[in-house]
Amino acid sequence: MDTLHSGIFYAFAAVTVAGGLLAALAAGRPRALGLALVAAGLAALYADLDAGFAALVTLVALGLSALVLLRAGAGRTATALEPGTLVNQLGASLAFRGAYFADYHAGGSFNTAALGRLLVDRDALAVEAVAAALLTGAAAAVLFARVRAR
Repeated sequence: MDTLHSGIFYAFAAVTVAGGLLAALAAGRPRALGLALVAAGLAALYADLDAGFAALVTLVALGLSALVLLRAGAGRTATALEPGTLVNQLGASLAFRGAYFADYHAGGSFNTAALGRLLVDRDALAVEAVAAALLTGAAAAVLFARVRAR
């Protein structure tokens, strides 16, 4: 692992940790900013590890969560932390013991070939059932929205 790659990784890790602390300990708009920092930092970490699909999903999910938190928490007041919450979170973080793994794979950063094999190889019927359920749900949502608008 080269020095520049390590420096970029640890810089984004610091952004993610700082955002996590801000999201855990602040209230109101700073909490939403902290969650946005976690989204950006974690997505950058995934992209740095050649996990582009995970980076995209993380950025969308946590970014939208930060927007919802920003909108919903505008008029709320801060609540106090329960005693021991920070200690429990610190203990869980220390118990994780995650390791950095750098490796090259020929699938590209999104690894679409492996994702396609995973979804179509042995789980094709389940994927089709989920797709049908999502399509039915989307059609029902559009129908309900049109009925409600009238």
